[in-house]
Amino acid sequence: MTYSTKQLADLAGVTPRTLRYYDKIGLLKTQRDPDNQYRVYTQAEVDRLQTIRFLQLFEMPLAQVKVLLDGPAENLTAALKQQRKRITAKRDQLSLLLTTLDQTLEKGVDTMTDDEKFAAFKDQSIKANEQQYGEEIRQQYGDDIVEASNKKFRDMSQAQVAQLTALQQEILDALKPLVGTTDFNTPEAKRVFKLHKQFLQMTWPSEQYSQKAHRGLAAMYVSDPRFSKYYEDGTGKAGAAETLNAIVRHYTR
Repeated sequence: MTYSTKQLADLAGVTPRTLRYYDKIGLLKTQRDPDNQYRVYTQAEVDRLQTIRFLQLFEMPLAQVKVLLDGPAENLTAALKQQRKRITAKRDQLSLLLTTLDQTLEKGVDTMTDDEKFAAFKDQSIKANEQQYGEEIRQQYGDDIVEASNKKFRDMSQAQVAQLTALQQEILDALKPLVGTTDFNTPEAKRVFKLHKQFLQMTWPSEQYSQKAHRGLAAMYVSDPRFSKYYEDGTGKAGAAETLNAIVRHYTR
């Protein structure tokens, strides 16, 4: 059985324009009716469209979908396993958040213990970080490392979290006067490096830190505008992420 563009669009719940666009970018190539040159979709295209729609549920970019569908089957399987890990992690986070919400509703906000409130704060911080940077960090270091890092943060005491927050500000304050400099053989530059290394050792699993991993993260500060913005906003100076990256590279050679 074959389908016209409109027939397949109605069947799949998309617009004819979407199908034409998929054809244009090579995501869903189709045959042409020799009599009128209209697009004709066979069962193979129907099956491929079904897979495309399925992968879009995971918010995959179309370019990534195309690479997966055109590549070896094991690549698609690996990508789906990765998505399963991410969904499982999100499910666990939502389950924990739901438990906290139930406790709040049962006891009332005013009667929650400080430990319960603090646990909720940490979970919210992890969730916000996942939403903003999770995809890039997981691609860089893998799900296991990220989950271990999240667990380490959850296990921190209030004093440790306060120390971590103060350390973040200390890094920004120490970095600010160095933005734009190219001389890193100074006590001030070395202090920035040591502070940043201390921050990573506090947040990463103990076995994760290495000079190579440190350089990789610092490079991401430059390549990802969201990380760059954090350091620019924190220091009030453009180029702060570039300076931090250069300092890290200097002391991890």
